[in-house]
Amino acid sequence: MPTPTTIKRLAKAKVECRAVYSTEQAADARKQALTTLAKNINLPGFRPGKAPADLVEAKVDGGRLLEETVRVLLPEAIRSAMTEHKLAPIIPPAASIEKEDPLTIVLTFIERPKVTVKTSKIVVEKKGAKVEEKDVENMIKSLLSEHQTSRTVARAAKSGDRLVVDIRGEDGEGKPLPGSEMKDRPVVIGSKMLIPGFEDALIGLEAGAKKSFPLKFPEKYHAEHLQGTPVTFHVDVKTVEEVIMPELTDAFVKEKMQMENAAALRDRIRSAMQEQEDRIEKQRREGALFEAILKATSVELADELIEDEFRALIEDFAGSLKEQGTTLEQWMEKSKKTAKDLDADMRKRASDRLTLRMGIQQLIEDKKTEVSDEEMQKAIQEMMAPLEVEKRLELAPLYAKGEKNYEQMKWQKMVEKLMEELLK
Repeated sequence: MPTPTTIKRLAKAKVECRAVYSTEQAADARKQALTTLAKNINLPGFRPGKAPADLVEAKVDGGRLLEETVRVLLPEAIRSAMTEHKLAPIIPPAASIEKEDPLTIVLTFIERPKVTVKTSKIVVEKKGAKVEEKDVENMIKSLLSEHQTSRTVARAAKSGDRLVVDIRGEDGEGKPLPGSEMKDRPVVIGSKMLIPGFEDALIGLEAGAKKSFPLKFPEKYHAEHLQGTPVTFHVDVKTVEEVIMPELTDAFVKEKMQMENAAALRDRIRSAMQEQEDRIEKQRREGALFEAILKATSVELADELIEDEFRALIEDFAGSLKEQGTTLEQWMEKSKKTAKDLDADMRKRASDRLTLRMGIQQLIEDKKTEVSDEEMQKAIQEMMAPLEVEKRLELAPLYAKGEKNYEQMKWQKMVEKLMEELLK
């Protein structure tokens, strides 16, 4: 018969249940515990698990026996407490031993806390994602540049020309500067691919010319050892080439792009760029919406909830690092983070993630957001459509109504519906 439990409701949706066992109940559980422990104890003259209970008890540490006794009692204690008091915990309960005589177990359940969301604070600005004509022109230039040609010319270089040069750099003492020497380096004047001033210094040079000129690496140069360093460059010009860019004509578009005409190409480019801008704007608004929901949500989180989420985050992070071939310790060393820094950051993220999740759940309930069985079937079919028949048959049972995958997808679809409504 289930053992009655007393209940005490605490702050932050914590529920403390106390189960007190009679001498007989504790003795029965103790016998089961001894049977379990005997399987791993070797006593002279007895096969494992066949030694008398009194000999096993004399061999087993008292604390270990008590822990195993409680482990025997826990499943029924948890079921009994949840049924008797109609509890709905959202994480596994914690158990502790309050007294040994009479044996008293304290179970701490964490239910869903009270959540309030101030919808008046959920405001996301809608910005126009418009493609400028200059952006279309730049994209066209980029496409045309893929079909450009060049020819060697016997004249002084000018903006737009491509030169092939040998480069070497020296520091203030005339010593070679590591990382600054290049052979047969192509340089397009005006491309702004090299440090400021370098390409301009090549204007007016012909093939065979040599030139030395001083410059300074930018303070935010990608190579840290060269940042802000004065340098004298020595350049030998090998060739000067005139770059010939094709014109955007109907004939060119038909031949190279397999499209009807130049206008059709412009329309496609503009449409593709607009779709990209719309996607970026949607992602921005979704991120802003999550931030707004987080700020608008009020909830008191139990420490146990945060700890549970914290452990999950740490495990996910460590697993991600392992896939990248590194460890948590190596990451901390590289990022100059201490264990204390990581702990604080992850606990903050755990708290925010829980708050956001509960805020979204509350909004779904408040707005009565639902996803019908028909909508779910359509979503599942669309997800499985690209898969091979064998794979679909393998996954079908996992997405049956009531299964974990089905419920996870349903939650995702409800969140998507909620976001669409809030972002109107």
